[in-house]
This record gives sequence, C-alpha cells and structure tokens, in this order.
Amino acid sequence: MTRDRVRSGIWEWLELSDPVLRLDADTVIDEVLVVLTECGLDARTVDARTLSGKAALLEALHRTLELDEWFGFNWDALEEALHGPEEAAAPERVLVCVGFGDFESRAPEDAEVFLDIVRNVASTPGSGLRGCVLTP
Repeated sequence: MTRDRVRSGIWEWLELSDPVLRLDADTVIDEVLVVLTECGLDARTVDARTLSGKAALLEALHRTLELDEWFGFNWDALEEALHGPEEAAAPERVLVCVGFGDFESRAPEDAEVFLDIVRNVASTPGSGLRGCVLTP
C-alpha cells in the first residue's frame, strides 16, 4: 500500500468515531508510523505476532508504553494506563498492533477484551488515547 493510500486511510479513520482501524496485510507499517507522526500523534508499536494471551499482551504493552512499577498487569490497570499521558499538552497516542490477527486467532477472548478497553478509553473525553491500528 502506497504512502498516499496509507495517508488517506489514516485521515479517513481519524474522522470516524470507531477508534479501531484494521489495515490490509500489504500495508507497510513504517509508512503507517510516518503518517501517524505527520498527523501529530504519538504512535507506539506493539508486536503481537508471537503473543499467546493476556499476560504476554500486557507485558508487551507495559514495555511499549514505558509504564511504571505500579502497573498491575491486569485489564483494569491497562485501562487506567491507557487514559494517560498525564501531560495535557502531550499528543494523542495511537497503539499500532503488528500481527494482531495472529494474536486474535490464538487468544480471541483476550483480543476482544483488549479492543473493548481501547474503544472505551478512546471514547472517554479527556483521554490521551486516540485509538488502535491493527495489522493481520
């Protein structure tokens, strides 16, 4: 997928209310990251291709989001962490989950809970999370 197609897809997504964007398998992640950055967003990449369930996903998010020791490695702690950053002037954050389709096939219930949390947090006024971009 060309940068122009990625750019138009990202801009279109930013205008929608659903905070989850699913991309095609042929999308180049580096292009997505460039476009998100150009849009003034804080893009954080999580490699989900080999993750096997909730614990592995929470550990990957802990590293990606550079969370402090207080993080409790449970869904409630993730939801609280995704509301940040604390600084009001900080750019909105977007999680880019590479290989989410693989994770979803191995742990469908955990994937569903994660996406519910993302949708809930991103739709909360004042949240620092814009949403999540998923690749197969």
